[in-house]
Amino acid sequence: MTDTTTFVLVHGSWQGAWCWDGVRDHLRRYGHRVITPALPGRGAFDEDRSWIGHDDNVAAVLAAVDADGADPVVLVGHSLSGITVSLVADQRPDRIGRLVYCDAEEFRSAISGLAATRPDRSIPMPWEVWRANFIQTASEQLARESHQRLVPDPYRPVFEAVRLRRPVHRELPVTFLAFTQDLALPPGPAYWHPGMTGRLPGATVTQIDSDHEVMLTAPELLADALHKAPME
Repeated sequence: MTDTTTFVLVHGSWQGAWCWDGVRDHLRRYGHRVITPALPGRGAFDEDRSWIGHDDNVAAVLAAVDADGADPVVLVGHSLSGITVSLVADQRPDRIGRLVYCDAEEFRSAISGLAATRPDRSIPMPWEVWRANFIQTASEQLARESHQRLVPDPYRPVFEAVRLRRPVHRELPVTFLAFTQDLALPPGPAYWHPGMTGRLPGATVTQIDSDHEVMLTAPELLADALHKAPME
């Protein structure tokens, strides 16, 4: 890849493209281009999200990837959007130079306990859970301000089946980013690291000293890790 890389940063549950602002600014200081698509259902707090599934999330990211130029992008998925970026790579493998998973893909196991009992409902994020398990290293101000921007997450993607047509994780370069203080997906053999990261021999694994919301609590550390990933 060239010194200037295009990153497509895909946010996870409850958040919007805004969560990448700090990471985006740091990456741009390195000279990179950054695209931060918003997944559907990130508008009004009480909007109807019952219709949103994996296909809708994928369509939003594909639109951003397809609208960009011809050079392959580094596609980054945080948390539940690890599923989204895998599905995007499945459809546009020629447009993806590297896949980067940030404590991602198996996140559904952590979020399912917050799910409502009816599939026509969306999933809220309680303040107590946010503060204690997702953003525990942040200042009280940052935790409060970010929680005020969260919206309920669509229900369907948490339980909807994921079907890939090709082994994208083996066909494309992959980087796993693991966060050492992540309480939403704590370290261990049954969790993200090393449980998930150890399944793909040859993949790059980088650990960052942060909680689950690294893009908010340690954006410069995450940007540094992303900057190095395409160069490896």
